Amino acid sequence: MKSPDGAGEWESAMRNLSSSRKKTLGSVAVVASLALAAPVVATGTAHAATKVNLKGTVSCARFGDDVVPDTITVTPQKGKAGSDDLPGDDPVEEYGLKVTGIPKNGVNATAKIACVDSDDETHTYTKSFKVQKPATGTPQVVNFK
Repeated sequence: MKSPDGAGEWESAMRNLSSSRKKTLGSVAVVASLALAAPVVATGTAHAATKVNLKGTVSCARFGDDVVPDTITVTPQKGKAGSDDLPGDDPVEEYGLKVTGIPKNGVNATAKIACVDSDDETHTYTKSFKVQKPATGTPQVVNFK
């Protein structure tokens, strides 16, 4: 029903504009949501790599009775290395370190152990092993002799 002053046509036009505007706003909201979700998805895949805590013991007995562990450095094929400076008081020392950027299924790594004798001479050896985060979330235990 039209009013004599043409207000009915104006109300109809406003309803159509409002309906059109709602559709446009709805489309904009969907596009904005997708734009915001894309970086989250990319971030999720980028963080598939993880940190792994390693602990265990290091021995330098292969070099003699007066040789003690000084440092251990673990270098994974993928990811960032971790190291621990050891007290060097005992022939067998405990270590603890963290390596980061380890792929979810693990990666091969090399441990380099530096030992020092009573004359302050350095002796080193390396061991290869696989770094993999234990399912329980506890540190991976690796002993080096």
